[in-house]
Amino acid sequence: MSTQLRKVITDEVQRRHGYKVMEAKIKPVHIANALMRAEHQGVGRMSVLEQLFEATLPKNSLDKRVAAVRSLVDGQRDRWGALGEAADLKSSALMTKVLPLIRTLLGADGAVFGKSPEFSSFSSPTALTVTGDPSDDGAGLFIHRLWGGHDSSQRLEILNLLSRLTNPDKNPADMDDLSALLSPLVDSTRKKLVSPVDSEDLKSGYSPVELALRDAADKLAAYERKLNPNPIASLQRVILLAALSMFMHAASRPRERAGRPERVLLLDASGDHSSPTVTASTRCISQLIGDARLYMASVVADLLAAQSSSWHSDPVSALNGLLQDAGFAPVDDSSSIARRLQDISQEHDDPEEIALEVAEELIRQAEGSSSRGLDGYLRLLGIRSGFLYPAQKNPNKRLNPADRTLEVLVASTIDVDQPPLEYRDFLDLLRQKWAIVVGGRTEDRALLAEIGATVPARALSENSERFLSRLESIGLARRLADSVAVVGLLEANHE
Repeated sequence: MSTQLRKVITDEVQRRHGYKVMEAKIKPVHIANALMRAEHQGVGRMSVLEQLFEATLPKNSLDKRVAAVRSLVDGQRDRWGALGEAADLKSSALMTKVLPLIRTLLGADGAVFGKSPEFSSFSSPTALTVTGDPSDDGAGLFIHRLWGGHDSSQRLEILNLLSRLTNPDKNPADMDDLSALLSPLVDSTRKKLVSPVDSEDLKSGYSPVELALRDAADKLAAYERKLNPNPIASLQRVILLAALSMFMHAASRPRERAGRPERVLLLDASGDHSSPTVTASTRCISQLIGDARLYMASVVADLLAAQSSSWHSDPVSALNGLLQDAGFAPVDDSSSIARRLQDISQEHDDPEEIALEVAEELIRQAEGSSSRGLDGYLRLLGIRSGFLYPAQKNPNKRLNPADRTLEVLVASTIDVDQPPLEYRDFLDLLRQKWAIVVGGRTEDRALLAEIGATVPARALSENSERFLSRLESIGLARRLADSVAVVGLLEANHE
């Protein structure tokens, strides 16, 4: 029943927002693969990569791997030249060095290898190696629609940048080194038309969150144009922004749908586990995660309410109606889940208490042994995009972005076509764009106190100073005379 129920819930989330959140596997590389697939409307023809998979898959027997290498060489002998002419393929450089190296390159930076190339998402800067992997669960299409707008007049420059960087028809002489290395592995590309995502969120105008995320994309595109870095570094930042945009959009669904005030997130720059800013930042993220769990429960309650306005008195009938509408078999009245729902209905008199407890029980059933709801999605995506810390299984996350993530946050906040911003003005924009505070504004302490995160003024001031030092260390801030600091693109040698 858990699989069927999970599908019903996740289909409703996708109908509302354009993406799913219950598969607990999202990575930036999944988003990159799907985003390129949507932009170029195609995937690579990868018969060579399929053979490479067989030749380098550790669980395959040596004989099976050698057979795959022999098939690869026989089919494309001119491609491999002298590498394929070794008398003993088992000990050849092709098998022991070249093919494993190519697999390592494809697997860098969080790539995901499935059972075949078609179900893999590679760390590749070229759309030649784009696959049909559906593991992003709609995230790539959502970002493409967010950046592409409702019509061509609303298309953002960042998509043009993505298109140029990953163009599968690019002349090999104009390719970056990694694309040039990977391009011989793909025979050609084939069209794979991808329909624009449709959802309640994107059917009409943009919400304030979506407008802020589109502006962030514009700012990053301008940053890349001004910086003119190497293509791979530029693409990494574009994809990282896509992942951060997914995080912020998904995190804002509970409060936008319920009309609640915006959550603020305290960025901890203390480097001290016992610092009060660590405690406060952890509280901010915990509340965001808590909102997500409550929101998923409300989604389930709404689905049950659509079956009957009096479903609280007979939640099993409402659940069965929901499952049958989706083409699934109903649950048996004697099953453990049916008995549990009946007990909940009899234990409480308040319909709201019944709704919450029934919905939470069904979410647990749908999630199974994994945290597959919106809360798990946010934890996973936040960690894998370098936004949340620590990366280990410790459930207490705080906002402590990695340097690359911090650069993207700054680059998508500032206007590089204007003079560098005074630090205080930058903090105002960071709060507006990403809901992030660091303690450098007089109002930060009051904002945190409103959510129960009381931090001494001195600790916030010290946190702000350390954050400024981090910006200096990555070349995006400078302290001037008279205690003035500025933030902006101050160096031309960023990579």
